Amino acid sequence: MPLSRSVLLAFVVALLPGTALADAVVVTRAMTASTIMEAFIEEDAIVVELEIGSDELGQFPSIVEASAGAQDRPAALPAAFELVFLADGGRLRGTIESAEPRKKVERDEVSGEPVPTSKTEEVLFVVLRYPLRYQPQALVISPPTKDGYARADIGFVVYHQGVAVNDFRYLASAERLQLDWSDPFYSRFDRKALKRQFDSPMNVFLYVEPFEVRKELVVRPLDLARFTELDIQAHEPIPADRRDALLAQIAEFLATRAPVTIDGNQPDPILDRIHFLRRGLRMTRVVTPDEQVDGTNAIIGAIFVYPVEGLPKDVRLDWDLFDERVQRVPGTATDEAGPMPYFLLPDDAQLHWVNYLKGATLPGRLEVRAPRSQVSVPIGLGLGLVLALGLWIAAWRQRSWLLGHAAVALAVLAWFVPSPSVDVPVPSRVRAPSGEEAAPTIHALLYNVYRALDFRDEEVVFDRLAQSLSGEVLERVYLEMRRGLRLENQGGARVRVREVDLLEVSPVQAQEAGSLRYRAKWNATGSVGHWGHTHMRTNQYDAQITVARIGGAWKIANIEILEEQRVMAPSGPGLPVAK
Repeated sequence: MPLSRSVLLAFVVALLPGTALADAVVVTRAMTASTIMEAFIEEDAIVVELEIGSDELGQFPSIVEASAGAQDRPAALPAAFELVFLADGGRLRGTIESAEPRKKVERDEVSGEPVPTSKTEEVLFVVLRYPLRYQPQALVISPPTKDGYARADIGFVVYHQGVAVNDFRYLASAERLQLDWSDPFYSRFDRKALKRQFDSPMNVFLYVEPFEVRKELVVRPLDLARFTELDIQAHEPIPADRRDALLAQIAEFLATRAPVTIDGNQPDPILDRIHFLRRGLRMTRVVTPDEQVDGTNAIIGAIFVYPVEGLPKDVRLDWDLFDERVQRVPGTATDEAGPMPYFLLPDDAQLHWVNYLKGATLPGRLEVRAPRSQVSVPIGLGLGLVLALGLWIAAWRQRSWLLGHAAVALAVLAWFVPSPSVDVPVPSRVRAPSGEEAAPTIHALLYNVYRALDFRDEEVVFDRLAQSLSGEVLERVYLEMRRGLRLENQGGARVRVREVDLLEVSPVQAQEAGSLRYRAKWNATGSVGHWGHTHMRTNQYDAQITVARIGGAWKIANIEILEEQRVMAPSGPGLPVAK
């Protein structure tokens, strides 16, 4: 009974996260401010895009007045202009390039990126240009102020030669920005709160899971170039046909750095994958070949694997890539209990994980019991009927009406008087097991199929699947699940199903003799850890499952997914749950 491709994909791939959520970030309301400012600092000019809300127009009177003359051509900014830019202490003079009313842009509450919206609120959209005669070392941005604080509600972000200097924040007062023209990645505001989430050129993440330890490095090739020879330059594109060779060179270099020690031994790392990444507040993904990659913004993600037996007791990573630019490296060690962040410093450069986990952490296997049909029989009724039958036989042999009436009275008494019950097995050919009776068998089979993919060795995975799946579907399920449990847009990160919660089971007419068919609904919760974070996903399935006794054991002979949907979290109490 073959499983179709769509069934397999529904069974497994739907567990995969739709987006890869990034590490925890600070959420502000800056992107919902009445006025939004985006400033783009380039070599010859600073271009500022302003969205001024209708309730904020009174805070920018000179802009509103000057904008009236910038409908057809650029207009000079007045001397009393409310938004002031100082380059190395000198005030910049600029022009209003354009001004027009338009609908307010709705922005993501974390990243500040534009999102679709049905809102009709109008703003005054103004583009300003401040020419630069030289490359200033410091820039001060001042909003319209009163008593030293902004009198306008301004959310802002600044880009230096295409690199975001800060995430969306409020421009609450005059802010000083130090500009690094050799590498704008290192341009910084004096105020520490005004920074971007991912401001470190190098990050290291250690994942400890059953049967493998993973070392993940997220680094800028431009910073690696100070440690090894790389053909990469700031502000120059990296052509698609050169990327594979560059990745191979970086992988060879990183394989010898940041050594990992596992239970006292230092095994050789195995390169699992290496990619160019696009990293944002909401997601981290692999760059596609048709996307442009600039030397300044390029980010590399490399993952090395160390196979282990079971779960190790002690894992240490020694960071050895420090220089004048790299003095503080964010690191995280993650196990099933969650992430443990740590900052690596030149005099404290070891990321150390110790196994403090309680309880079983290795992939488990539930015992599959035969679905048993049984009838609950009251003890008093059973004994009463047996005694009544004996009295009937005696009455018939002795032709005694008195014994006959006594037998009837005893049977009636046994029927109506409550008594404790016992479960009596009934052959399935007489009555198929109910949904409640078959639930433990179906749950164990589903759970074992999901957890078989936790193992790294393919032979072990195949053997574990063979214990729960019919041979007719085994190979196809195995190949599709191996392929389906990898996130291609995340470079092949593997999803591990942690929990199966069986919610409902009801019998359906079997199509073949010797098999049992049920309609089942269950939740499957999976996790994936990659690029420094772990996130969960729970999907709910409604399916028809056929089970049969094959080779002396009960196995899944067929499965047909009727409906699937994502749920926010595992459901409450249901039928069996295994973790």
